[in-house]
This record gives sequence, structure tokens and C-alpha cells, in this order.
Amino acid sequence: MKQSKGKQVLMALAGLALLAVVIGTLPHMIGLGLGALLAFYAISKFVQTSKVFAKIGFGLLAALGIGLALSNIWAVVGIAAALGLYIGYMRMKMQRVDLNQLFARRRPTTSTHFEADWKDLDQKR
Repeated sequence: MKQSKGKQVLMALAGLALLAVVIGTLPHMIGLGLGALLAFYAISKFVQTSKVFAKIGFGLLAALGIGLALSNIWAVVGIAAALGLYIGYMRMKMQRVDLNQLFARRRPTTSTHFEADWKDLDQKR
């Protein structure tokens, strides 16, 4: 299926806008990841220890990690933009493959000519 030039330009502009959002929210994504890792580490140590002061320390560390993760909640927008970029790229990539041309050469039995079919698929990729 061919796309019009106008649609291709709009898709390229949308891709650039999504890329700008992803780059702009990259520090928030890093902060969210670090906060989540810190909270996960502190909670796992909190569960393992039996000392009261260690539980208090790991509880405070977990609260700090959760607070760090929640303060970088804008990372969700960046993750959604990255997902949109990925889906758009995969759709664009799939439109370039014409299924009618891909399977135009049908053989009588597919089990006897599997290697040849696989070679055709690999070359057209």
C-alpha cells in the first residue's frame, strides 16, 4: 500500500516530535529508573533484615527511592512517546514489504521446498 507524500511528511514530523519528547524526558526516565532501583533494593533488604535500626534505615531509604521515582513521573510521557515511535517504525517497516510479491512464487508442496522458500524470504528482508 503506497502512502501519499503528504501523509509521509506528516508521519515524519510526528516522528520528529515524538523523538524530541523522548530526548526531553530522558533525564526523567533515568531518575525514575534510579528511584525504582533504589526502592526495590531497600525493600528487599528491609524484608531480609531482623534488626530494628536496620529496618528503620531501609524503610527511610525505600521512602527516598519511592519519592525519587514519583518526582520523575513525567518519564511516563517519555515512555509513551518511545512506544509510539516504536509502533510507528514497525508499521512503516511492515508497509515496505508487499505480501503479494513476497509469496508470488508458489511451489506445489511447501514441505519439499522449504529451504528455497526460506532463502526467498531471507533475501527480501
